[in-house]
Amino acid sequence: MSTLTRMPRTQMLVVMAAVIIVAELFANEIVGGDADVGGWIGLSAFGIAVMALLVLVVVPRVAPESRRSWTLALGVAALITCAVFWSALPFAFAAATFVSAAPGEEHPGETGEASASAGVILAALATVVAFVLCIVG
Repeated sequence: MSTLTRMPRTQMLVVMAAVIIVAELFANEIVGGDADVGGWIGLSAFGIAVMALLVLVVVPRVAPESRRSWTLALGVAALITCAVFWSALPFAFAAATFVSAAPGEEHPGETGEASASAGVILAALATVVAFVLCIVG
């Protein structure tokens, strides 16, 4: 899990943009169905734009003392937006969650509040669920 949270912002953007593009290929039936190229391009661009806004503008402005709460909230948002998996929002919120979980925030043996770890786990789960829903959806 620490690999996700230690990844540089630009690398996270590139990786999650690729995930969005591939997931939207399936969600818009470019692969194995009636092709909706306009929907694929539009939803991919929308998801990437929201992700860039969250990762490059919103997350850097979060105060260090509220970072854990933000990480949990973004992870929950990623999971909730799985209801609209085709919108690419779960991937955008997941990327923001991974970036907001500062290195050193999550130690499995640590006692006390573990909202950063919970947020990252929820975001990872949301990424997998949303991707699977795009494929079978």
